[in-house]
Amino acid sequence: MNSTALVTNSTEADKPFEDNITFGETLFYVSCGVIGTIFNSIVLWIALKYINTEDKPRQIIVINMAVADLLMCIVYMKTRPWLSYFNPTLCHPYYLIIWTCQMCSCLNLVWLNVDKLIYIQFPLHYWQIVNRVRLLWISAATWGVLIVLNIFLVSFLDFKGNCLMIDFNPYVYIFNPIFYVVMIITSFSLSALIYCIAHNLTHMEERQKSKLFRRLFFLFSSTLWTFFTCLPYRLLYLFRNFCGYYCYNDAYSFATTLFFRILIIGIMINPLITIWTQRVYRISLGLIFGRLRENSSTEVLMVTNRRASERPPEHTPLRCDI
Repeated sequence: MNSTALVTNSTEADKPFEDNITFGETLFYVSCGVIGTIFNSIVLWIALKYINTEDKPRQIIVINMAVADLLMCIVYMKTRPWLSYFNPTLCHPYYLIIWTCQMCSCLNLVWLNVDKLIYIQFPLHYWQIVNRVRLLWISAATWGVLIVLNIFLVSFLDFKGNCLMIDFNPYVYIFNPIFYVVMIITSFSLSALIYCIAHNLTHMEERQKSKLFRRLFFLFSSTLWTFFTCLPYRLLYLFRNFCGYYCYNDAYSFATTLFFRILIIGIMINPLITIWTQRVYRISLGLIFGRLRENSSTEVLMVTNRRASERPPEHTPLRCDI
């Protein structure tokens, strides 16, 4: 991560490390973590309560992406300002979780593109190829393989006093940024291929083609959002593995910090894109708010009626007409 300092020799390792995180940075991390947690929880709640994965098996991929982003918001964003105070025994599990979640999010975006490619290329056989059981197996295999891979990568980390000062083998760790870059570029390439195939379909009427592109809108928006918010930082981080200390200058530091902030914002906004671009989430969220509004109106009406019934009867003087 951008906040990780590298230890290169014993002299630097002996120096006490101060994080010097500002109040603004603390507010940034915590607010992004809270907002991301709320909206990812909403996405997961809607998916688990209202969506039938037998009918919409691709939603299993969306659920996996939401789980990965939710864990990032909880484990990383909300704790980053206080990471230097963590017990060193927590450092390995900490990086295992955040690396696995980030890789899982990128890889599931690839699976989402593969799913849509099958849907576009083999529409008549789609339901024979893609089903709930197969996607559950793919999801389990994805998490399992990435956990094992990151256990291997994290085992090479050596922490110097806290979870921010890290010494590691760059030849082993380089696989990490390469994985991100390859997955993001693969997703973008698949989305471009899907767009070209869908755009060149000649047997469809314009109305059907318009409906198809509306179905693809979530895929394209998610892929483009990930491409522009995640790839620049990953490329800069990968480039640093080759240029070494020549990259340690103000311009490079400013660029990596800027794009890292954009990456954090991107993770926070991912669930909002899911809700905004997928009809089932918009409708479900509308129903939830509609019920809340209806319940609120009912409670107000009941309180008003109760107050009216408890009000003492008005005294009407008798008239004596003489």
